[in-house]
Amino acid sequence: MAEASPVPEELETIIQGMAAIPVQNQPMDDKEPLQYFTPAPPIPPAPIQINMAETQKAPEEDKETRAAKGSLKGSPPTKFDGDRKMAKKFLNDFKTYKFLNRKNETMRVPANHVALALTFIKGEHVQDWAHEIMKNMEDRLESTLNPMLETNEYHWDYFEDAFRDAFTDTSEREDADNKLQNLHMKDGNLDQYVAKFNQLSHLAD
Repeated sequence: MAEASPVPEELETIIQGMAAIPVQNQPMDDKEPLQYFTPAPPIPPAPIQINMAETQKAPEEDKETRAAKGSLKGSPPTKFDGDRKMAKKFLNDFKTYKFLNRKNETMRVPANHVALALTFIKGEHVQDWAHEIMKNMEDRLESTLNPMLETNEYHWDYFEDAFRDAFTDTSEREDADNKLQNLHMKDGNLDQYVAKFNQLSHLAD
């Protein structure tokens, strides 16, 4: 029987060396096992969120801001020169003008719309009165003891009361009072009677 041929020393060394080569996840001696990682996919950026309510609100705010800073709308009242018969019309026309422009910065501040009203009161018979009203308001605003805010409604109330006291057409009031005393219902028309009564009552006040 033939004897097995001995393995060459060089070949045995090669085989032992190959056995020592680690494969995947096989420890090499006492060292940590090799780890194989698959690269994670890139994280997409977070979506940009847009507040549509604020986007839609901005143009409206800009529009209101422009209105507040813009010119006044409508027809201003006719200048008042002291004619008592035109006093009530002037005051009513200015109130309408003030209401139409109520969002304007000038009309939102009582001291400002008093000053504006005074610019429509011109003439030798009214200039001293207008100057006195303006001076009184300045004294209230600039008082060292107790200054009044320009936003205080007292400025307009004072102007309106002073204007009525100075320029009310007393003859119109007396005439309306006389007509009110002699008012009678005609042909049983109650609606016409009530409307005329309310009109004369307003003029007589």
